[in-house]
Amino acid sequence: MISIRRWAAAGVPLVYLFYLPVQSILLPNFPMRSIEIAALVIYLAVGIPTLLAFSGLRIPIWLALINLLAAVIMPALIVLQRDVIQDDRVGAWVVMGTAVLLTATAVRQHPRLAVLGLASLVSQIVFNYGAIAFIKDGLVGAIVFVLAGLGVSRGIRRANEEAEKYLSQQTKSLAAIAALEAAQSARQERLQEVLRQAIPMLTKISSATEVMDPATRNEAKLLELTLRDEMRGRALMLPKLKVEVARLRGLGVEVAVLDEGGMDDLDLAAKEQILQQAIDCLQVVTGGRVTIRSPRNESFRLTVVATIPGQAAPVVNKRF
Repeated sequence: MISIRRWAAAGVPLVYLFYLPVQSILLPNFPMRSIEIAALVIYLAVGIPTLLAFSGLRIPIWLALINLLAAVIMPALIVLQRDVIQDDRVGAWVVMGTAVLLTATAVRQHPRLAVLGLASLVSQIVFNYGAIAFIKDGLVGAIVFVLAGLGVSRGIRRANEEAEKYLSQQTKSLAAIAALEAAQSARQERLQEVLRQAIPMLTKISSATEVMDPATRNEAKLLELTLRDEMRGRALMLPKLKVEVARLRGLGVEVAVLDEGGMDDLDLAAKEQILQQAIDCLQVVTGGRVTIRSPRNESFRLTVVATIPGQAAPVVNKRF
């Protein structure tokens, strides 16, 4: 959001706010004009908090509604005062005063109420004094003033929207960078783990002078499968799943673990809960092939399928 210092932004309008009534206050017999004094009190009572009160740019809706009510009442009181004392010079401030109040309302993010107030002001003045009021009473200037406020309001709103959009994109970019760095770190850790497990066996194979015995070949095969799990199973290869995979392979079951990112956004506790459910349903498997897969962009997090050659229906077919 755009930050605006309220005192700095309201300085000139505040001076203008106080200046406008001076021309009527200096006229003779001001204390006798009680109706105009009431309009003036309303004007200052709503104008000052509109310019100075409340943090942020937007004023509360209740104050904006009070401003609209004041924009309707003040011209009506001035018209009544002029009729009572038969002096059109009285309350000359009210047109631009009302325009200042409505402009401030628009800038402080209530443009529709400002437009309604402007319509009320124009209709009252024109109804009582005719079309000449556009020139004589300054209605043209008031309209331009409020329209300028509406333009400022719209510009600020657009600028805020663009700023929010930029901040949102920046946040997404930072999150993507963090995810990429985390993924790279995880890959490096897995590579180190793979090397740690593979080097002893590779050294043993390279230094062998005789054909490997069945036990060594089986050990090498299990190591190859374990390394494949680490590379393809990624974040799924938590300790409890490793134990279950080892158990199944000990029974001669062919096991494939594929992590495609379906549980990347879950915390460790949620992952362990889902994997435990998968492990529980695999206890009935004694042979065949098991595929444990975590697909991305699906309504489920994990699929577990266990099949036996020659049997059409899978032994296990679960989604979590």
